[in-house]
Amino acid sequence: MSKAMESVEVVALAKVVKEAALKAAGANVKAGEYPVSFTVKVTGSIKKGDDYPQEIVAKCDPWLLLAAALSKLNGVTVDALVREAVTADEALIDGLKAKAAEAITAIKATTTTICAGKITTKLVAEMV
Repeated sequence: MSKAMESVEVVALAKVVKEAALKAAGANVKAGEYPVSFTVKVTGSIKKGDDYPQEIVAKCDPWLLLAAALSKLNGVTVDALVREAVTADEALIDGLKAKAAEAITAIKATTTTICAGKITTKLVAEMV
């Protein structure tokens, strides 16, 4: 009868094999089904940091800002805006970029998320 692995053991098992080693090994396995039964001894340590806040920029939706701005305008103004954006000179574009950057920064501030502490390991695996 086998016992279930504890959370720390599961993390150690997942972290002991580095991504590059996993990819290389996967490339060496040919198509097919393989029986697996082996014993591995994993030794070392795991350290988990404290949870921390972080702006998750991928959660930021700049299109929301654009949609909100365009919804305030009529069709003729939207067409003029698009034409101006395509033909605008560099000075105008630089000024608009600065204003847009301010707006995006305000939106990014709403994406702050508490992230789980980082896990670092010093592990070695050996076949038993």
